[in-house]
Amino acid sequence: MRPGHAARVFACVALTAWLALSPISARGAAQAQERWKNSSELSFVRTGGNAASSTFGISTTVTRSWERTELKIEAGGIRTRTTRFERIAVGTESDYRVEEKSDSEVSAENYHARIRADRRFSQRTSVFVQSGWTRNTFSGIRHRVVNVAGVSTRWLDRERQRLRTAYGFTHTVQKDVVPDPDDSGRFLGLRLSTEFWLKVTGNAEWSSNLVVDGNGNDRSDVRADWTNSLSVTMNEHLGLKTSLRTTFDNQPALARLPLRSREGEETGTVLARREKLDRVFTVALVVSF
Repeated sequence: MRPGHAARVFACVALTAWLALSPISARGAAQAQERWKNSSELSFVRTGGNAASSTFGISTTVTRSWERTELKIEAGGIRTRTTRFERIAVGTESDYRVEEKSDSEVSAENYHARIRADRRFSQRTSVFVQSGWTRNTFSGIRHRVVNVAGVSTRWLDRERQRLRTAYGFTHTVQKDVVPDPDDSGRFLGLRLSTEFWLKVTGNAEWSSNLVVDGNGNDRSDVRADWTNSLSVTMNEHLGLKTSLRTTFDNQPALARLPLRSREGEETGTVLARREKLDRVFTVALVVSF
C-alpha cells in the first residue's frame, strides 16, 4: 500500500469514528470512563528434532461503550515458519559421515486490523461505519482495505443470548501478489453479516460470526468469512479459546505456476486461480481486563 493511500485510509477511519462519537453528552462520557475493555489472545506451537516448525499467533480486541455508542478496535495475525532438513551420507558404506543442510521459510501468515463505530438510534437499530485491512500473501492478497457503512439490528439481547445482523455498502481496494489483468482492484459492493453469542454454561460461551461480501461489478465474485469459537473462563482475567475460521472466495487471487512439457522441461508460466477455501484452527490463551 502506498504511504499516501494509507494516510487517506487512516484519516477516513479517524474522521468516521470522531463523527460517530461526537454526539455523546458530557454526562455519558463521564459515566464511560471505566468502560474500556480489552481481550487478547496468545498462541504458540513449536516442534523440533527431525522436523522443525513454529507458529505464533496474537490478536487483541479493544471496546468501549457509551450510552448509545460503541467503539471496537481489532488487530492480530498468525505466522508459521517451517524448517526442512536434508541429510546425506558422504564416504563409503562402512566409513561415512553425515552432513545436514536446513532450509527455513515462512509457510503461512496473515494479518488484519479493523475499527468499527456503532451509533444506536432505537432499542434495536444502529448505524455503523467500519474500516478493515487484511494481508494474506499465501492466499494471494498483498493488501485489502474494505470500508463499510450500514445499519445493524439487534434481534436478541438477553443475559445468555445475543443475535445481531448488519447490512451495508462497501468500498474495496485490493492489491494482489500476482495482479489480475482483468481486475482494477477497486469496486463497490454489499455486505451482510451476523453475530451470534450464547452462554453455554456458567464459564463457557460460544460465538458464531459470519460475513458475506458481494462485488457490485461482478455477481459471481462472492466472499465469506465464518468464525466459530468456544471460550472457557478460568478466572476473572484468564481463559482458553478454540476457534475455527473458514474463509471462502468464489474468485480467489491468481497464482503464477511454472509450466512444464510432458517430458518435464520448463516452458514458461501460466496464471491459475488459487484454492477457494481456507481454514485456520487455533487454541489460544485469553487475557482480559
